[in-house]
Amino acid sequence: MIHRRGRPPRLARWLSDFIVRSEEKRTIPGDIEEFFYEMVLDAGEWRARVWFWMQVIRFIPAFIKGSIYWSIMMFQNYLKIAFRNLVKHKGYSLINIAGLAIGMACCMLILMFVQDELSYDRFHENADHIYRVTRLWYNQDGAVSLHLGHVAPPIAPLLDNDFSEIIHAVRMIDVERPLLSYGNRYFEESRFFFAEEDIFKVFSFEMVKGDPSTALVDPFTVVITEEMADKYFGSEDPLGKTLTLNVFGRGGDLKVTGVIKSIPHNSHFHVDFMGSFKTFELVVGDEELQNWGSNNYATYLLMPQDYDINRLRDQLTPFIDRHYGEGMSERTQLRIQRLTDIHLHSHLDSEIEPNSDIAYVYIFSVVAIFILLIACINFMNLATARSAGRAREVGLRKVVGARRSQVIRQFLNESILMAFIALGMAILMVLLVLPQFSQFLQRDLSFHIFSNTWMFAGFISIVFIVGIVSGSYPAFYLSAFRPVRVLRGLQKKEGRGFSFRALLVVTQFAISIILIVCVGIVSRQLHFMRQQRLGFDKENVVVLPSSPYAVDHLESVKQQLLRHENIVSVSAAKRVPSGRLLDSAGARVISGEKEDPVDFQIAFLRVDHDYVPTFGMELAAGRNFSRRMSTDSTQAFILNETAVKQIGWESPEEAIGQGFGYGLRSGQIIGVVKDFHFESMHQPISPIVMLISSHDLNQISIRIRPYDIPGTLEFLKEKWQEYRSNYPFQYYFIDENFDSQYQAEEKLYRIVSYFAFIAILIACLGLFGLASYTAEQRTKEIGIRKVLGASVSGIALLLSKEFTKWVVVANIVAWPIAYFLMNRWLQNFAYRIDLSIWIFIFSGMIAILIAIITVSSQSMKAATSNPVDSLRYE
Repeated sequence: MIHRRGRPPRLARWLSDFIVRSEEKRTIPGDIEEFFYEMVLDAGEWRARVWFWMQVIRFIPAFIKGSIYWSIMMFQNYLKIAFRNLVKHKGYSLINIAGLAIGMACCMLILMFVQDELSYDRFHENADHIYRVTRLWYNQDGAVSLHLGHVAPPIAPLLDNDFSEIIHAVRMIDVERPLLSYGNRYFEESRFFFAEEDIFKVFSFEMVKGDPSTALVDPFTVVITEEMADKYFGSEDPLGKTLTLNVFGRGGDLKVTGVIKSIPHNSHFHVDFMGSFKTFELVVGDEELQNWGSNNYATYLLMPQDYDINRLRDQLTPFIDRHYGEGMSERTQLRIQRLTDIHLHSHLDSEIEPNSDIAYVYIFSVVAIFILLIACINFMNLATARSAGRAREVGLRKVVGARRSQVIRQFLNESILMAFIALGMAILMVLLVLPQFSQFLQRDLSFHIFSNTWMFAGFISIVFIVGIVSGSYPAFYLSAFRPVRVLRGLQKKEGRGFSFRALLVVTQFAISIILIVCVGIVSRQLHFMRQQRLGFDKENVVVLPSSPYAVDHLESVKQQLLRHENIVSVSAAKRVPSGRLLDSAGARVISGEKEDPVDFQIAFLRVDHDYVPTFGMELAAGRNFSRRMSTDSTQAFILNETAVKQIGWESPEEAIGQGFGYGLRSGQIIGVVKDFHFESMHQPISPIVMLISSHDLNQISIRIRPYDIPGTLEFLKEKWQEYRSNYPFQYYFIDENFDSQYQAEEKLYRIVSYFAFIAILIACLGLFGLASYTAEQRTKEIGIRKVLGASVSGIALLLSKEFTKWVVVANIVAWPIAYFLMNRWLQNFAYRIDLSIWIFIFSGMIAILIAIITVSSQSMKAATSNPVDSLRYE
């Protein structure tokens, strides 16, 4: 007996078993082991072990060469068989490849959108270390009343002074449509900002002309984009040229000291002009820059790479008390927000530009997965349904020596091949529809799959995942057939495969029904928001920018405008419905000598005497402002019903005549207007107070008759050229502005509608193929039934009811999921529809009807076939 130490090395023994071909395993390893045992006795164990390793190593080159050769041969064989099957079953192949291609194309488009959404502000070199300072206010009960993305002007320099870890703190402020001119050309611009000189040290704006370190150091300098350089100067070199600026009623010349590339679309703000902040300081004066109530400044901090931002957050409360006043942190606080979180996670009461929502990224990602899943289910359904047709092929392969792993590999290769063909078709589809898709999203989406390494790797991964997932069940299912039973025709044709196919059909139609329900609910919510009574008349009200002349001569301007037969009324105000309620001050109820502060925020509107009638608002009690009552301009207030209720008065009538104070003004309440939606349906109705003002009336609202609107606008244009000389004529309608607030929901509705249709189309493709195959498999049964007297309608019903039953089950699965998702989505609206059961029933009936129509064509074809041909089948 040989000692245990005299046995061959375990690793070498295992390696020899692995690399030696199966038919040689009984001879070669045995011969080597016999020589090994002899060498142990003759030369010792150590030399025998070395010799054994050398023998195993000698087999490795031949093993590698043979593996490569046979792998290539087998791969060629798999390709040949795959192409033969594709050609032999053209209909099934077309359905499979088309379904996969459509699903992959939709997935690509959605993933491109998602990638674009996630890329916002990441083009900045220091994106992960830039933070925005925001400011919020509390009511006396501790509830947040307002949260702004802008802060007061003293905050940035004070933060920079108090915290040495801050590398740079910069401020920007956008100016509302200043007038710029060059020569005799005048333009009213909407993307003009004043920015501090360190702005280029914080943000990575690419400067093509000028020096970023000095471009905004001096007053009366400006940096412009390439697009603006071309607009104003054409082919001239813009550096050193002068633009004339008219802002806040004052003028000045700005020297162009730099030109930057246009800011990419995936930025949370866009700038065409950046004037030096020192210019702004000279225009507005030092008093404005020390005003803690002027929260109009976007403020950004650049922090060190390894800095824990929570350290700064923890010190913001004492910072407020130290600089704004002891105890003021109980009323107002500062927050720090990561730059890369702004676009998808920030929905504050003031943003430079409207942001998107991470919820939509999740929704579209789930839709992409759903569509791809439906396409995979189609493949698995048709492949398993056709398994009986290839059972003999599998049986023969096993009889001639094919192992189960080889059969599995064959079918996985076929499915991956189909996935690659589908990928080619999907790329062509994407290239065809991408321009329209980009235009619809208002994004500059580009498809550079071969130059973008990550995108290319991602889509190749999708191909393999789709191929493996789609082919996994057929491969393992077919490879498990026993050759003897298969060749004798005894294999089980239904059972587990039938149940699994039913599960797949239920899954894909459940997904389709969920999408149909989502489309219906989003559509109803949009209709509700557009048709809901707002509490005022939004139709036929056109809003124009005011001017110093119009405000100073307001009554004269109104009289001139009202001479036109189609102009009904005119009003001037600081804010108009469809905007945001961002102005507020302290309110108090006055009773004799006693003043009780109101413990919640009341927004205020600076208006004139004609504001209420111009917008068609209804009075719940009291009266409107009157020119005949001189005290109305300084002591009168009009509240809305919500303000009255929250103050504690039981009725609007009770509020009339009550003493009231707001800010620095004291007087009494003369009227209460019925509640109206000043903001969108996303926001609840806020407490509002109106007061007469003679300044900051920057918008003129004009109610016109719905006759000859172009002629009325032309009249207004002529008048505005008198009131705002050199300014372009700008206007908007209130109803259109309200509708524009629901663009995100409108876009969601259209995208989900499109992809729901595509999902249903893919599901129907699979159902059509499955019904076709089922009818083919039951050809003899159909022939016998017809011979025995079965009617065409009876046979068609027999074939259709099986699939209809699956769709009914899909409804039962889909409804609770759709209810949960849509109920969560509707929470984003302060005013929303109720989730009626009829929406779900109607969606389910649509799905059942679609399934019946899809299946009926094949059912009727089978039911009307000649029974003689059916009985001679096979």
